Order: sequence, then structure tokens, then C-alpha cells
Amino acid sequence: MTRKSPGAGDDQSEVPGFRSRRAARVAVGGAEVSLKPDRVYAVEIKVRDISSAGFMAECAEPVRIGSYVSLDIPGIAQVQAQVRWQIGARMGGMFLDPISLAQCEWTAVKAEAA
Repeated sequence: MTRKSPGAGDDQSEVPGFRSRRAARVAVGGAEVSLKPDRVYAVEIKVRDISSAGFMAECAEPVRIGSYVSLDIPGIAQVQAQVRWQIGARMGGMFLDPISLAQCEWTAVKAEAA
């Protein structure tokens, strides 16, 4: 009989069909940006967390899952993403090309004044 340490095997990675995240997420505290689902209009969202691979945000309007969107990320410029899910006011997107969190003004380490 093999014994597991307390908590071992309790994570969701052992659940069939569960895929763990590939990139760590960083909370950004509700940074407000415009999400552009098409060329006609923009939707205001509050980004709650971000990783090099995607983002999670609050969005009052429905956005079609699978649609391609763009958002302006301070320090990086316009980034293309695909909407992967939306539940109520929360939504998540996957960047088409990974971003550098070191360049993102939301997550960059601020230099201290001398």
C-alpha cells in the first residue's frame, strides 16, 4: 500500500479531462481597457488577471465565444486574442501570440525613486 502525504492527489490535475494552466496568472486589480470584438464598436472591460497566454476580465456585454478580439495592453500595444469562455459578467481570452509580462505596465516591477 502506498501512502500519500496530506493533500497529495487532491488537486484537479488528476481529474479526467482537466488541463492545468500552462502560464501563471498575475492579478491586475481591474485595469479598464477597451475590447474590440469587431471593427464597428468597442466594449469596456475590467481585466482581473493576466498571463503570458491570456486574460480574465469582467465584461457587462455578451461577447461571442470563439470570436477574435483585440485589446490595448499598456506597454505592449494592441494584442489579438480569442474569446474562450464567458459566464455571466466574467470572460476569458487566449492571446494568439504570447505576451511578455515584463513589458506589460500592469505587471512590470516599478522602479523605486532614489
